[in-house]
Amino acid sequence: MNRADITMMASVLNHGGVVACPTEGVWGLSCRADRLDAVGRILEIKARAPSKGLIVLVTDFEQVCDWAACPILESARSEEGRPSTWVIPVKAHCPSILTGGRTSLAVRQVKMPLLQRLVAYAGPIVSTSANRTGRPACRFRHQVMLTLGDQVDYVSKNQTQGFKTPSTIRDMVTGEIYRA
Repeated sequence: MNRADITMMASVLNHGGVVACPTEGVWGLSCRADRLDAVGRILEIKARAPSKGLIVLVTDFEQVCDWAACPILESARSEEGRPSTWVIPVKAHCPSILTGGRTSLAVRQVKMPLLQRLVAYAGPIVSTSANRTGRPACRFRHQVMLTLGDQVDYVSKNQTQGFKTPSTIRDMVTGEIYRA
């Protein structure tokens, strides 16, 4: 893990920028979840409809407790193995640009060391695959550089964890699995 790279990404995020960074399986576009102008930039870069919503990455679900409209399940807090993305009912003041206008927000409590450090330095961050809508997600840095490198403020020098499938999606109220 390249610490100088993480420090640079955190600096860009904390100044309202957008970074491309590796996640568990693919490259993602990220910004601080509280920098709604940067969230808007990500939607523009991807040509993504605002109604799709986005995932917020945290190191602890307490980081989104002000938005959560339900208790956090113990099974979510103590999840073993690869983390799931949890769909959490939210209060009305949760920004609609994050929820896609829905009454819920997708949140993943990260375990990947790079993402844990990045969230520790910058706070909760938005994450969405690094690609234009309808195109395959980038799996390698060179793909990001070729397709989106000139539209983001920084491209990480790290790499993904190599997972081949997307995360499981679960309901925070019931624990039900939406996507395995």
